[in-house]
Amino acid sequence: KPFQLLPLIESGASEHYRFSNEQLSIMCGSHNGSDRHREVVLSNLKLADNSPEDLLCGFHLPLEMRLNSLYPQEGEDKDPSRHNCSGKHSGFLALAKYLGVPTERYLDPNSKHQLMIKEAVASACEYSSDKMKIGIDGCSAPNFSMPLKNLAIGFKNLAMAKAKVESTSRALAVSSKVMKEFPEMVSGEKRPDLDLMRSFPGNIVCKVGAESLEGIGFSNEEIGIAVKVLDGNNRALAPICIEVLKQLGIIDKIEKFPLLEKYVDTEIRNYRKLVTGNIRVDLKLQKV
Repeated sequence: KPFQLLPLIESGASEHYRFSNEQLSIMCGSHNGSDRHREVVLSNLKLADNSPEDLLCGFHLPLEMRLNSLYPQEGEDKDPSRHNCSGKHSGFLALAKYLGVPTERYLDPNSKHQLMIKEAVASACEYSSDKMKIGIDGCSAPNFSMPLKNLAIGFKNLAMAKAKVESTSRALAVSSKVMKEFPEMVSGEKRPDLDLMRSFPGNIVCKVGAESLEGIGFSNEEIGIAVKVLDGNNRALAPICIEVLKQLGIIDKIEKFPLLEKYVDTEIRNYRKLVTGNIRVDLKLQKV
């Protein structure tokens, strides 16, 4: 999502609609669907003269309600503006409106702005767009395939705001800045991404993806990280990321990072809250 935002910035659409950093940050995120997240998404739509009815991301039980075991009382689970991808979709709609693409075609992979997005993702991740296979994301947006290595390169470039094209470097700098400034818009409370960004304030960009995927980039060190758990289950993702940071020497003593301690030797509990096991990471990074 941070890479899919780039054409909105490079094209001048973000300045045209006068999106704030907070509004841009939620376009980079998979948010919790809280009341505040919903307010920001709705404000994005309004600035570009779009409406919640234009959102084609679908709907689900908001992550905030799932994390807090809350039951929807006012149709929150049927509200597309609370979908974790609605921020990104509000950006898609704004770019489509700015370029004159019909609203109903804003997810068409062959539309002008989606082709721009594909090229931007390819450029940031240093991968040929011709090699990218196009799939359909869980939120119905076009999704692009690439090797895990290139995703890591992309997050390194995002954190360092570096690209081969100067305009892309400037756009990466904006995307990185807004994520660092408003990390709670990128994810939300009780989420590993927010805990990571709060643990390394101003120095890290990170973003979870569907089917247990994580991208991490550091600003003060030229490091990009991409982790994928093959079975798609998220429960081991954060512990793996913490172990990678430990082996890279970024985390020396976990006690120095109180927000991250809970992801080490994570307990697995059953429905009676009895401990039935632990998640322990067994890996060793290798140079290739």
